[in-house]
Amino acid sequence: MRRDKRLVVKPNDSRKALKQVFSLLKDYKLKIFITFICALISTSFTVISPLLIGQATTVIFNGINDMMNGTGTINMETLVNLLIIASILYIVSAIFTYIQSWFLTQISTDISYKLRKQLIEKINQLSMKDFDKNKRGDILSRITNDVDSLQTGITSTFLQFMTAVITIVGVFVMMLSINVTLTIVTVILVPISFLIISFIMKKSQKYYKDQLKYKGIVNAQIEETFGGQDIIRTFNQEEKSFSTFQKDNDKWYTYDWKSQFYSSLMGPVINFISNLSYVIIAVLGAILVLQRAILVGDILAFFQYIQNFTHPIQQITRVMNLVQTALAATERIFEFLEIEVEEDPSTLEINEINDEITFNHVKFGYDDETVIKDLTFNVRKGEKVAIVGHTGAGKSTIVKLLMRFYDVNDGEIKIDGVNINKYNKNSLRSMVGMVLQDTWLFSDTIKENIRYGNLNATDKEVITASKIAYAHNFIIHLPEGYDTVLNEDTDNISIGQKQLLTIARTILSNKKILILDEATSSVDTRTEKFIQDAMDRLMNNKTSFIIAHRLSTIKNADKILVIDDGRIIEEGTHKELINIENGYYKGLYNQFEVEGGVD
Repeated sequence: MRRDKRLVVKPNDSRKALKQVFSLLKDYKLKIFITFICALISTSFTVISPLLIGQATTVIFNGINDMMNGTGTINMETLVNLLIIASILYIVSAIFTYIQSWFLTQISTDISYKLRKQLIEKINQLSMKDFDKNKRGDILSRITNDVDSLQTGITSTFLQFMTAVITIVGVFVMMLSINVTLTIVTVILVPISFLIISFIMKKSQKYYKDQLKYKGIVNAQIEETFGGQDIIRTFNQEEKSFSTFQKDNDKWYTYDWKSQFYSSLMGPVINFISNLSYVIIAVLGAILVLQRAILVGDILAFFQYIQNFTHPIQQITRVMNLVQTALAATERIFEFLEIEVEEDPSTLEINEINDEITFNHVKFGYDDETVIKDLTFNVRKGEKVAIVGHTGAGKSTIVKLLMRFYDVNDGEIKIDGVNINKYNKNSLRSMVGMVLQDTWLFSDTIKENIRYGNLNATDKEVITASKIAYAHNFIIHLPEGYDTVLNEDTDNISIGQKQLLTIARTILSNKKILILDEATSSVDTRTEKFIQDAMDRLMNNKTSFIIAHRLSTIKNADKILVIDDGRIIEEGTHKELINIENGYYKGLYNQFEVEGGVD
């Protein structure tokens, strides 16, 4: 299975990916500022609350001590006031936490919406060459999985990271206000944590990019396997298909396991350091209390602050998993968005053929393989030209060059004496109607599938086109008639019926140039005769290119081009070519007469 080289060898660049994330956030400066203020208020109130609880504990401890000594009681007024203030702070903190979550969700959802829109727009801008280089499943993975990973990263990671940083700073200040010695002992362990985290992140980062890469590859394989089940089973290739899938799925598993393993190490490391802090502070705190250098309530508050100090660090380590996934996803999204689009500087419009289409010494190849080697012919306006030849001779490539799906490597194609490179691509393609061997229909009603050829067509015009294509009779016998909805795989009608619908769609489009790429290859002989009659009427006075599968369909062509190895080896009408002794076309036709078709 061919791989896209860009996906395989492109290195990971976290710094660039981070810049790309910030570029996405630049349009939300006000909302991010509001989110930051909410986080600051919420976290500050949460940080202050343990100090109040500690003071309340000191009031209770001192009151109990005084009661035991018979010198006083618990100061209930001070105790209640401290508890009420702490409760209010917790409630207000929760409200501001909700507000910041709401804004971040709005930002991340909006960014996801815009990115998916940009990705779809990018798909519409890509050349056929780019489609050849990118697997459909991988592109789909970037639009769905990668965008979702980035959205989760912005919503969860940004919120938790911002809150964690503010908490660490706030808690550090509060710990200093309680006792400098205990604070220094607690904080001195933090650099050790970050050194370990840095080492683990460096190890795991490369696995996240590979994990997403193989996730896209596996998605592409799953799509191909589902779409090609009939072929896989016909050739008994289930084992080979599974073997190919298993190979890449194993790689996905390996990279996923390694990335998760390294990330999972961070939590236990931080927990160990946190527990070590508790032990050290408990011993030092007891000594300081005995020396009356610190109050019991302050020790309780300090323990709470240790948890509040180490928890954000743990929080950061947990979200680093999401951070790395989000950065890798961002890199893949922008990697696709940054594919250079071939600009079409042509501005000349075309809406009619007045004279002829000319191929003049045209040469073309896909990558290193030359398909069209030297092609010269002309087609007069209204002529019906058939192109025949064995598979791989270059028949379909000719019409792709005419529609500028690809540009020629050498030579030129002209319409009315003007090189088609000077015509705007959209203008050029708006003149062409195509019926392909591989049908393309979407999950909607039959009526809308036919109307796709002319979105402004009335229901009456849709029905008329269906009758010309001999599709009307089978449509009206469907459960819902023209309102029958084709399912996702459009397999609730036969292959031949799908072909009739695409022919009806082309008839409705009423284009100046018609391209029929083996259009009747999927229908039976009886239906083929009906379609051929319809095609003859459709092609009347239209310039038509017919890529023939069954030679019986091109007997009435004005001109037949016989292609072999990228060159025209014979040219003429059916009658002229069949009379050439030992001719190539004559051999194909005789083979057709015996076998019923030509490949």
